[in-house]
Amino acid sequence: MNILDLRPENFKKAFPDSKVMHVNGKSIIKSAMKEGNHWVVMAVNTRHEIAIPGIIKASMELNAPVIYELALSESDLSGGYTGLTPADFIKLVVSLNDKMGNAGEKAVPFTCHRDHTTVQEVSRKAFDKADAVIKASIEAGYGSFSIDVSFLPMEQNIALSILLSEQVIRAGLMYESEVGEIGGAHGNSSVSEAVTLVEALTKLGQCPDLIAINNGTTHGNVRGNIDLQLTHNTYRAMSPWGVGIAQHGTTGTSIEDVGQFYRYGIFKANVGTLWQNVIWGIAMDEYGVAVEKGPTYEKDPDKGISMELWKKMEEYALSNNMKGGNMKKLFKPFKDAMNDEYYNNAKIRDRVDKAVYETAAAFFKALKAVGKGDDVKAQMGTTPSKQGSKESKERDYE
Repeated sequence: MNILDLRPENFKKAFPDSKVMHVNGKSIIKSAMKEGNHWVVMAVNTRHEIAIPGIIKASMELNAPVIYELALSESDLSGGYTGLTPADFIKLVVSLNDKMGNAGEKAVPFTCHRDHTTVQEVSRKAFDKADAVIKASIEAGYGSFSIDVSFLPMEQNIALSILLSEQVIRAGLMYESEVGEIGGAHGNSSVSEAVTLVEALTKLGQCPDLIAINNGTTHGNVRGNIDLQLTHNTYRAMSPWGVGIAQHGTTGTSIEDVGQFYRYGIFKANVGTLWQNVIWGIAMDEYGVAVEKGPTYEKDPDKGISMELWKKMEEYALSNNMKGGNMKKLFKPFKDAMNDEYYNNAKIRDRVDKAVYETAAAFFKALKAVGKGDDVKAQMGTTPSKQGSKESKERDYE
């Protein structure tokens, strides 16, 4: 059998002519968690097209699997703040991998992941939005899903997670749950909260592959302070169900600490804001946190996009009250301008690609992901394409 035949059914249906090695996220996580083979997959929230080629190059050269992801705020059915719908994003990732030659039986595996498919309030509108995005993303070919109801009390987290994860489980795709709002006001989540959520989901046949916890980090340009002991204790408590830890908010964590993740049960590390800093050419401290300059950031004129474009973005941000972390909302209005400069200015393109490539390679090496592509492909034959017992049942709320 051709190994490409082992790719997820939803992907093959969405991309019948594609030869890229887009796999079920379960195959990646099974490899990362395999006894004696512990490593961590980097999940990249790229936010813009120009951050992807350098990552692909590093992945191909190092045979390091990677996950490409966008959260609900970044990419919903209207495009989110990146201007990319779920279908737009996976088409972009697939086309760039194909263009760069990462296709065929010898290609390095990757998958597209729906990050933070979030419900923050108990309302039909919030639920329907998340449910529709999951459905659309399955149809678009995604191989992995994060369902995040961590903003709500445990009982509601369980109830809504059960409903939202059902179609992911039915498709047999990788499922990540979450407990304790990342960077939330209530502080770090506890081991018992993680056990309660996973145990409840498992009783209904919807055990997640990973669980994200609040262990001291937050999203954005913020110095991380991960409680690795809490993380390890949570991972050990998950051992009866074989659930690993997904680390959110990796930006702001030293590369030395990143290199220790696998020892504490972390098998997926989300890296997002860092790529924004790199492609914009923002000055960063030793932890990858952007250096602030008034309400915006300090730009290195010799890195990333041009100073001319950056000044236009700064002016737009200031006139629209986008400060600090909210500057991420510049991606949509300047999506085309960034693409035009990247593709029409070889100097800009080369320095962006070089910086992204070097950053990605450093993370792949620290996360022990180098050379793991072959093992992920070996897991593909052992990863069921569908869950089985519930796949033919209609959801009773439809």
